[in-house]
Amino acid sequence: MKKSNTLVFLLAISALVLLLAASVIGIVLDDGGRPYSPYVFTSLRGENVDTYGGQGIYQYDNVYKAFGVRSFDWVSLVVVLPLSVLGLALYRRGQFKGRLMLAALFTYLAYIYLIGVMGNAFNILFLVWTALFSIGLIGLFFTLADMDIASVPEKLDQGFPRKSLSVYVIILGVILFVQYLSEVISAYVTSSPPASLDHYTTFELAALELGIMVPLHIAAGVSLWRGKAWAYLAGILLAFATFMTFIALSLSLLLYHFSSGKGDMFDTALTIVITFITAGFSWAAFKHVKD
Repeated sequence: MKKSNTLVFLLAISALVLLLAASVIGIVLDDGGRPYSPYVFTSLRGENVDTYGGQGIYQYDNVYKAFGVRSFDWVSLVVVLPLSVLGLALYRRGQFKGRLMLAALFTYLAYIYLIGVMGNAFNILFLVWTALFSIGLIGLFFTLADMDIASVPEKLDQGFPRKSLSVYVIILGVILFVQYLSEVISAYVTSSPPASLDHYTTFELAALELGIMVPLHIAAGVSLWRGKAWAYLAGILLAFATFMTFIALSLSLLLYHFSSGKGDMFDTALTIVITFITAGFSWAAFKHVKD
């Protein structure tokens, strides 16, 4: 078994400390978004926008995004942190499962907190989120650099669901492609802002999904079907990171629907289904590693 890398270990510890701080601060300082004035205002594009309001750190975000960030705070505290501690312990023992879990943690941090610093209204956690994004990106680089990627298939037993995981990854990539491209095309056709833009200035999430996540999912899925070594790793990391992300998305959609009476129940149901599917693949990846 390969020994742990001191730099990766220190980056993971730093990530856990900052993630704990960001989650606790976000939860403690949230006041429920009470509608202090101004609560509804007209955006630069002439649309009426409902902001979260209150005096908390998410007061300048729209209601939907505020519910989303609140959900990520709780999921990071209750789900991501315990899994990361487990991954760190396994990593220190030299187990490949631990390497996969830390790589998934870094992937999650790089993705989620890049969205946070680019897409949310500026708040007191900006520097913490920036640090988490940076640690996630750098930690992922050094974790992957320390792996023998060509030998990844050899570390998995014959029960690993290669083809079913490849199909899932491709399908999720197609779903993301249709979801975000249709919203952008609709905005072009109607000469109006994308439906979910509200008072924000650009559609950063669509850019990240269409520019990075969609190509990565489709390329990884096709390559995994063909048995390429790098795609085994990519498929596992995408499953783990998506699992943690979609738990938070499911929670945010449920809170948004039952608190405000808004939201599409089909989207909510689809998100919950994807959460369970990714949970299954994450467990399968963990189970079929030959440590």
